[in-house]
Formats: sequence, C-alpha cells, structure tokens
Amino acid sequence: MRHRRYLTIWSLVLLLLISSGCSLIPKEVQVQTKFVEKQIPIQGHPKGLNLFPMQFYAVTEENFEEFKEKFEKENGGRLVYFALSVPDYENLSLNMGELKRYIEQQKTIIIYYEQSITGIKAEVTVEENSEAKD
Repeated sequence: MRHRRYLTIWSLVLLLLISSGCSLIPKEVQVQTKFVEKQIPIQGHPKGLNLFPMQFYAVTEENFEEFKEKFEKENGGRLVYFALSVPDYENLSLNMGELKRYIEQQKTIIIYYEQSITGIKAEVTVEENSEAKD
C-alpha cells in the first residue's frame, strides 16, 4: 500500500515536470514592429436594378364605369381593388424618396472606403431619371 502511494506521488511529480517543460527557464522576449500594408480586395458593385413597369389609375365615382369596362377588356375580366388614400399615396412617394436618399448615401460611403483603400480618387455621379422630373 505504501509502495503504491509513493508510486502515485512520483508519477504526479514526474507528470508535473514533463508538462512544465521549458517554462521554468525564462526567455528574453524581443518585440519588433512591422508596418504591413493592408490587402483588402475591392468587391465589384452589384448589378443595377431591373424594375418592372407599374401603372396606377386614378378612379373616381365619375369615371368608374368607363374604367371598369376598359380595365376588364385589357386584363381579361379580372378586376381587383387596391385602394390608397391621398395622404397614403403621398407617404408612399415620400418613402420612395427616402429609399433613394439612403441608397445614394450608401453608395457615397462605399466609394469613400474604396478610395481610401486603393488611393484612387473618383468622382461620384448621381444619375437622375428625366421622366421622374416631369
């Protein structure tokens, strides 16, 4: 029993010495500073939007019957109503303007970071749709 106890203690001491390895001997640490130029790949821009055409109709009580006949003839007799009040339509227009502003600001930020990475200065151009101005 005693022999087993000594064997266990010596095994633990030996395991401790082996696991500590060279950590008991202090080493001198040298610190070097190297300036490394960052290599960040520039990603391609996403393809442009391909929006599908939409058409809004302004229907009142006065032109409802005429609109209904014309619409059913053009669209195969299926008539579905989606109604927006005038304030809701204005809000829809304002929301689209906000989306456009947000996208343009994001584009400007992306171009800024691309220029800061590559060092190439480019002009930011905002394209205006001539039909939207009319």
